[in-house]
Amino acid sequence: MRAELQNYNFRRLLASNALWWQALWIEQILCGWLALELTNSPWMVALWGFFRMSPFLLGIFTPVITDRFPRKELLLVLQGIVISGFLCLAVLYWQGALKYWQLVALSVLNGIAFTLDWPTRRSLIPDLVGRENAIDGILLENVTAGLGLFLGPIIGGVLLQKMDAAIVLVTMSLFLVGSSGFLMTLKTTSRTPGDPADSMNMRKRLVEGLRYIRGKPRILNILIVTIFINAWVFTFFPLLSVFAREILGINVQDLGVLAGSYGLGTLVGLYFVHLARTRWPDYSVFIGSCLLTCLAVLGFSGSTFYGLSLMLLFLAGIGQSGFSTLQSGIILRDVNEAMRGRAMATLVLAIGAGPLGGLQSTAMVAWIGAPAAVAVLSTSALAAVVFLRHDREGNE
Repeated sequence: MRAELQNYNFRRLLASNALWWQALWIEQILCGWLALELTNSPWMVALWGFFRMSPFLLGIFTPVITDRFPRKELLLVLQGIVISGFLCLAVLYWQGALKYWQLVALSVLNGIAFTLDWPTRRSLIPDLVGRENAIDGILLENVTAGLGLFLGPIIGGVLLQKMDAAIVLVTMSLFLVGSSGFLMTLKTTSRTPGDPADSMNMRKRLVEGLRYIRGKPRILNILIVTIFINAWVFTFFPLLSVFAREILGINVQDLGVLAGSYGLGTLVGLYFVHLARTRWPDYSVFIGSCLLTCLAVLGFSGSTFYGLSLMLLFLAGIGQSGFSTLQSGIILRDVNEAMRGRAMATLVLAIGAGPLGGLQSTAMVAWIGAPAAVAVLSTSALAAVVFLRHDREGNE
C-alpha cells in the first residue's frame, strides 16, 4: 500500500476522513446519551436511532445529487451543513432549551448529509488510486474510520463526563472544520462521467442500476447480506447508552471506552483482513467477518459484566472491519466507472435497511427490553448470513 500512501491527494482525503469519522462517532455517543437523559426512556433512545438512520431509506435517490456535482465541492457543502447543525445544538443546550424533538430533527439533517457524503467519499478513492487498487484504498480509509470509532467515543465520553454537551458539540464542529480544510487542498476534478443533467432521470438510472446489479451475482449477494447486517445487527449501537446505564451500571466516560473497544477492534481487524485476503477469496473473508460480528453482538446482548462486554465488542469490531472494507471494496473494484455512482447508490439503499431494522428494534425494546431485542435480531442476521454464504460467481 506504499504507492497509495505516496499519493498526495489520497493522503489529503485520508486526513479529511480521519477528522470526519471522529466527529461522526462522537455524535453517536453524545446524542444517544442526550436522548436517554432528555426522555429517560430506552424506547425513545431506540426511536432516535431510527430517525438518525431514516435518510438511508431514500438512498437510491442519492445519484440525483452525487452524480450532478463535482465530488470535492459537494463534500464541502455537506460538511458546512453538519457544522451548522452541531452549533445549533450547542446553543440550545447552553441555553437549557434543548428538546428531544430538536435533537431528532438535527439528527435527521445530519443523516441526510451522511447519506450523500459517505458514498461520495468512497467514490473518490478509485479516481485517486486507480480501480485496481480500490480495495487497498478502502482498507486504508477504514484505518481512519477505525481511529474515529476508537478515539471518538472515548474523547466524547471524557468531555461529556468532565464538561458538558455544548463543549462536545463545539469540539465536533472543530473536527469538521479541520476536515474541510484538508478537502480544500485536494487537487481533483472527480465527478461521475457523462452529462450531469442526466442524473435527474431517476427512473432511467434506477432501472439501469438494478439491471446492472442483477448481472453481478456476487455484488447482489453482498447487497443482500448488507441489508441483514444493517437491519438486525448494527441497530445495537444506538442502544449502547441503554446497556451502559441500565445493564452495566457505568457512567458516560466508561460508555465511551465501551464504544471505543469496538473501534479498537476495527483497527486490529484491518490487519487480519489484509492477512486473510492473501489466503482466501475476498468474498469468503467478507462472509466470515459478517459471521464474527453477528456472534459477538449476540454474546454482548447477554453480558452483564463490563470486562466481558468490552471483549465482545472488540471482537465485533474485528468483524465489522472485514465487512466494511470488502463490502465497498469489492463493489468499487468490480463495477465499471460509469456505473460506480449507481452501484454505490444501491449500496446506500441496502444500508437503508438499517432504519427499518431500527424501527423493528424500537418496537422490540418496548416489548421485551434492549438485551432480548438485540439477541433476537443478531440471531436472525446470523441465520441469514449462513444461508447466503455461497459465492454464486464461484472462486475469484
